[in-house]
Amino acid sequence: MNGLIRKDLYVADRTGRLLMILALVLSLVPSMGSFGSTYAMMMALMIPLNAIAYDEKCKWDRYAAMLPYKVGQLVWSKYLLAYLFTLLAGGIIVLGGGLRGLITGSAVNWGETLEMILMLGVSMLFVTALGLPTLYRFGSEKGRFIMILILGVGIGISVGLMEIFEEAPKLPSLPLPVVMAAIALLAAAATYSSFRLSVYFYKRRLNGNYN
Repeated sequence: MNGLIRKDLYVADRTGRLLMILALVLSLVPSMGSFGSTYAMMMALMIPLNAIAYDEKCKWDRYAAMLPYKVGQLVWSKYLLAYLFTLLAGGIIVLGGGLRGLITGSAVNWGETLEMILMLGVSMLFVTALGLPTLYRFGSEKGRFIMILILGVGIGISVGLMEIFEEAPKLPSLPLPVVMAAIALLAAAATYSSFRLSVYFYKRRLNGNYN
């Protein structure tokens, strides 16, 4: 598994660095802080998307069939890649917020920043769970547009929910541990179902069932 992750990181090296630098620059602009945070999370999904596209272009699947890797490992490595870059995106948001505070001399609202990271991070879990099976089913070219659409809808829902909670403080609130446990269960169920679907689609595509 480590070898698979390292392969994808090598492939994503140049593109990943460019996207990270751009996300950090956007996060430094006071009027674009929220957009920079959203872009940083979008980056976390673009990396595995590009990795799958490169695999298709280089016929990696045929080569991997001769290596001692199971299909589940090949598929799961892309999920891990998305999660690694999601964590990296969270770090970029924190770094951008801190640097923006130093440049402008204003206090950083870390509570709001962490809330945004949590909301976008949870959104990325569900977007990844929806998007990766789409790539394995339709391929990188067709699946790319569907995945971007899913990403836009997911982020839009997250931002909308944040606005609703801010504008409606009188809504009954549940204890934080209960909310976190419910989200964790939903994310685990979505990830497991997504992974099984991705493995199923990967096998069928490998056998030539999809064009």
